[in-house]
Amino acid sequence: MRRINRLDEQGFSFITSIFDMLVLLTMLPLIVLFYSFALSFTEDLDPHQVEWQLFAIDLQSYLNNSDSLEIINGGSGIRVVQMGEEFDIEVYTDMIRKQKDRKGHEVMLTRVRSCHFSLAGNTLKVRTEFTTGSLEEAEYVFTQPQ
Repeated sequence: MRRINRLDEQGFSFITSIFDMLVLLTMLPLIVLFYSFALSFTEDLDPHQVEWQLFAIDLQSYLNNSDSLEIINGGSGIRVVQMGEEFDIEVYTDMIRKQKDRKGHEVMLTRVRSCHFSLAGNTLKVRTEFTTGSLEEAEYVFTQPQ
C-alpha cells in the first residue's frame, strides 16, 4: 500500500494575502466613487436649498395671473393683487412671510438675514441673504393681464 504524502501549507497564507490585496485594490476605486456620489447626493438634498427653490416656485405662482404688483416697506416686500385679494410678501424678523389682506401670516422662507425686492419695468428681482451667509437671487418677468 502506498502512503499519500500530505502537502504542507507553507506559503498558503502569503498567496492568500496577495489575493486579498488584489481584491482590496480593485474595490478601493469603487469606494472612492461611491463616497463622491454620496457627497453630491447630500448636497442636492440640502434643506436650505430646497426651501429656497420652493419659495421661488411659490412666489412665481403668486405673480402669475396677478392684477398688480408694487414694492412695499422700502424694498423689503411686495404687494400682489390677484382677483381682488391683496397678498403682502415681506421680511418679518428672520423670515419672509405672506399676509392675505393684511391679516395673519404664513411663513414662506426661514433663516433670512435680509431680502430686497426691486421692480425695474416688468422685471422683479429678489435678492436674499441668509443667516448662514449664503446669497440667493431670483428674477421674474411680470406681465399685467390685458
